[in-house]
Amino acid sequence: MAKFKLLSRGPQAKLGLDIGSRFIKLAQSGTSSQGLQLVNVGYAATPLGSVTDGVINNAEAIGEALTQIVKHFHFKEKKVVCSLPGRAVVIRQVSVPGVNLNDKEIRGAALSEVERFLPFPLDEMEYDYEVLGEMQQGDVKQTSVLFVAAHREAVQRRIEAAHVAGLESVEIDVDPFVLLRSVVESSLFDDQDTFTQTFLLIDMGATSTSLNILKNGVLRFTRVFAVGGDTLTHAIESGYGLTYLEAEKLKREKAVAFIDEERAPITEEERDAHELVRPHIETLALEIRRSLAYYTSKYRGEGVTKILLTGGGSLLRGVAAFFEEDLGIPVAHANPLKNIFYIGDMKDEAVAKMAPYMGVALGLAMRQMPQKFLGRHCLNVTVEPTYEFGSATQAGSLS
Repeated sequence: MAKFKLLSRGPQAKLGLDIGSRFIKLAQSGTSSQGLQLVNVGYAATPLGSVTDGVINNAEAIGEALTQIVKHFHFKEKKVVCSLPGRAVVIRQVSVPGVNLNDKEIRGAALSEVERFLPFPLDEMEYDYEVLGEMQQGDVKQTSVLFVAAHREAVQRRIEAAHVAGLESVEIDVDPFVLLRSVVESSLFDDQDTFTQTFLLIDMGATSTSLNILKNGVLRFTRVFAVGGDTLTHAIESGYGLTYLEAEKLKREKAVAFIDEERAPITEEERDAHELVRPHIETLALEIRRSLAYYTSKYRGEGVTKILLTGGGSLLRGVAAFFEEDLGIPVAHANPLKNIFYIGDMKDEAVAKMAPYMGVALGLAMRQMPQKFLGRHCLNVTVEPTYEFGSATQAGSLS
């Protein structure tokens, strides 16, 4: 999988740090003759108001929460890899005329193509790029380049938060690609049937949902939408006049995405909660249908044959059944911890409950594992030269 370096300081890190809108997650990876290991894992609630649209606006508060994770879960390693969500970065595929170009030629041509799309001046951005391969446009051979950029301040605030907790952030990656490392490359290692299909990975986070379409291990298409678990929580909060925390608790206990009373009768309270969240789930389903229709038109009738769900939002009761009914495609829950041996002190049941939240942290922790080891124990996802990325709230302003 692509490894982007919006920051690179060289030393290898064994810790993956995911600073989300709802939770901060920290994971430590390891290797053994049996395969991948999860050496340690910890988490804490993200301080309210400290992250907006994927950008940290209170590094001190995040750092203090991270300090508690390090102390409570007894982390000893100090070097971490962080990442930025798709909404906080600019990701563009550009085609550069010519092949067998040197690094200077690729960099100059790519920058001239993408600079007009950047929300801030280039000298205020951190950026990286990766050559995806060669492609033919008419009679002209071209080099396909994937370009990633983020505002330097967004990167710096993650470094500052880690520093408060006594950690050193050595690299910054990008969530949409990191997630594939754990959820696809690792967890589908013994599921070649799914891996070789055209499948859709839906990552339902707190403030956004990302869609990734892959075929035979090749990433072709990504979309990010500003609908997530918090969207549903706020709907319940407004509908009942509750606090955010009260609404979150009610959502977890009573909300349901799909009603089938012949199989599972529901209470009036569950029905009321369903009516509050249903419009937002239907909005997300509409966006998914549009994305699938676009993909089918681009690839001459080819369609998605399976859907995998991950992320904290996928824990909403009945959400898999809802998408399966609405989209007419088989849906299953992905598990980034499926093929990883946990050797820490936490009870296995507690670690299993964290699995939907751990995709990014684990993918980051896997980033610097030896390539030879990954080749034996993981599949390999590549990015198609004609890859497309789109976000409804890409690279928003800093506060």
